[in-house]
Amino acid sequence: MVFCSVCFGDPSSPLTKGYNLGILFLLVLTSLVLGSFGLLFWKIRKKTPKH
Repeated sequence: MVFCSVCFGDPSSPLTKGYNLGILFLLVLTSLVLGSFGLLFWKIRKKTPKH
């Protein structure tokens, strides 16, 4: 019987390594998207004329 290496904690399994890389990729992607929006709003705010 084959068990899921992620659920049963085999840290050297390729499935576990892929799972961890997938989580890291999604965290980096989310950070880049939020950072891009922040930079966009910051640039728009700087270009807006002051009254």
